[in-house]
Amino acid sequence: MLIDINAHLGHYPFRQLRYNDTPGLLSLMDRNNIHKAVVSSLHAVFYRDAHRGNEELTDWVSEAPERLIPLATVNPTYAGWERDMDQALTEWNMKGIRLVPQYHGYSLTDASGQKALAVAAEHGVPVVLPQRLEDRRQKHHFDEARDLSFDEVLAAARLHPDLRVVFLNWLGINGGALVEAGMKERVLIDLTRMPVVLQKDLPSLIEILGIGSVAFGTHIPFNYPGPSLIKLELLNVSSRDRKRIAWKNAAAFLGIEDMQ
Repeated sequence: MLIDINAHLGHYPFRQLRYNDTPGLLSLMDRNNIHKAVVSSLHAVFYRDAHRGNEELTDWVSEAPERLIPLATVNPTYAGWERDMDQALTEWNMKGIRLVPQYHGYSLTDASGQKALAVAAEHGVPVVLPQRLEDRRQKHHFDEARDLSFDEVLAAARLHPDLRVVFLNWLGINGGALVEAGMKERVLIDLTRMPVVLQKDLPSLIEILGIGSVAFGTHIPFNYPGPSLIKLELLNVSSRDRKRIAWKNAAAFLGIEDMQ
């Protein structure tokens, strides 16, 4: 069993993506024995009204609701975002709130970011934070989004003791700082960009934060799943712990049911 916590649907304005619609994504998942994927809308990042992207995502995942688990993308600088967030969580049963301040023009530490984190914590849902969508070395010159910084996330999260955070597509996570901030049991880190063999960033995080802090992810359709599958196999952990990383941690953290 595999749950991919880092997947996307929709078009990306700066380059062509393959496997970015529901049939295509499912075919790629099937070829790599990925049973379920937690998906976000790329359109919600770039539409002026992010919620229209969430609305589209609801239609897309309805084609395979037993396999695709939606996340809502929220822009706390846009009018009516709290109403939209409530609809996404209660009516559409989305499993978390994705924030992309680097694209929506705010900081996690300013008033807009702090309000979004507070409302997510009140709802009891995790906040999902991608560090980046695209490698900086490949970015289109119109794409001026910065990489989200770990220090910004840490400073913002310290103010919300009930907040749970999913880190997607990250490098530079300081496990000791998360422990010091009281977040050891409140984070889930996707392994997509984490070195396993040479620099051993991922084994180090597991040692500091525990096996429950890491989950399988691929960043499809930007990336192919192969590198993440190899990382999962190369990790020096027991078969029981490998199963936790493969799907159990994600299911528990996001409240994913029907895991047969």
